[in-house]
Amino acid sequence: MLKLKEEQFLGDGNHKKVYIHPEDSRKCVKLLFTPDDPDMEREFRYRKALGKKADEMPLLTKYYGTVDTDQGLGYVFERVVDYDGKVSCTLLSMLEQAEERERLEKILKDFRREFMRESFAPAGVDPDNFLVQRVSETESCVRIIDNIGTSAAIPLEYYIGFLAKKRARKYWNRLVEDIARNYSEAVSKECIDSLWES
Repeated sequence: MLKLKEEQFLGDGNHKKVYIHPEDSRKCVKLLFTPDDPDMEREFRYRKALGKKADEMPLLTKYYGTVDTDQGLGYVFERVVDYDGKVSCTLLSMLEQAEERERLEKILKDFRREFMRESFAPAGVDPDNFLVQRVSETESCVRIIDNIGTSAAIPLEYYIGFLAKKRARKYWNRLVEDIARNYSEAVSKECIDSLWES
């Protein structure tokens, strides 16, 4: 049984709290406030539909299974940290700080390409759920840590390619619309124009 300490606490939200795994700092343990959490159920349905492909998707963090903790059942996920071990920042913080325009615009263009290539299925596009992970001194990529999957009773987009692409396009354009409306100081108009999916 894992014992979770206060100094390992990473944060909490409406549905769960998260700790650094006490035996592996590159993993985290998520504890649900209720056992039938709809967000987690939605994400696991998506991962199940993806099968082995889930482990090959750069946007999706790895899932390692469950573990017993002194606070109940924990779900073990990859913890997103930079190549040097520092905590990765959120896309939201980069947009709000508006300090590294050239780097941010490259990150967004790469994110768009990967998001559409994978036909990723998010439940929302809050930039606070996207972590920007530095994988080297010069390269960064976006990882999605929450709000994953669809709540549809029969998620056809998980199994039918053109529906998956259509849904990904809709959600991606929602993100671009949010950036254009709220973070125009962080990203140039030329970059925003290039991000739209038609």
